[in-house]
Amino acid sequence: MVLIARSAPGYSLAQRLLHWGVVLLCLTQIPTSWAIARTHMTHAFMQPAPFDLFLHRVHAWGGWLVLAFAVVRIGLRYFHGVPPLPAASSQITRWGSAVSHALLYGLLFALPITGTGAMYVNSAAFAPIHRLLTWSLLAVAVIHAGGALWHHLVRRDEVLRRMIVGIRTAK
Repeated sequence: MVLIARSAPGYSLAQRLLHWGVVLLCLTQIPTSWAIARTHMTHAFMQPAPFDLFLHRVHAWGGWLVLAFAVVRIGLRYFHGVPPLPAASSQITRWGSAVSHALLYGLLFALPITGTGAMYVNSAAFAPIHRLLTWSLLAVAVIHAGGALWHHLVRRDEVLRRMIVGIRTAK
């Protein structure tokens, strides 16, 4: 997945809200996934708890909302643009940023698709893939957050602050 984007002096308010919205939605997916596991552990003679069934639906709708946000974010990335990395960034930093963003977007697309497949098509086929992608998203998100913190705490540049408060970089 190639993420071609125009250069922009900063992230728009919509880009920042969608970014943090995806973060919050992904965090809600964790406890709601536990309810899915509980609903699947019930036996034929037992009914799943109504609250677990509700959380199952919250998980599904949360995943679909993540997918919708990711689609909008790709559009904003293309039409509004994104700020470039600081000029002093090394080639490995630029490569790492590009790869991590491509992986994040790919996973944000693949997870709702495989989750929907597990829910409506074939749980035995899609659920293991969905779980693997979930752990992959966690790993890439930790690396992404670590990179943002590295920029903020070590490099002391504007990379993290422009996603939090919308600081603009000079062109």
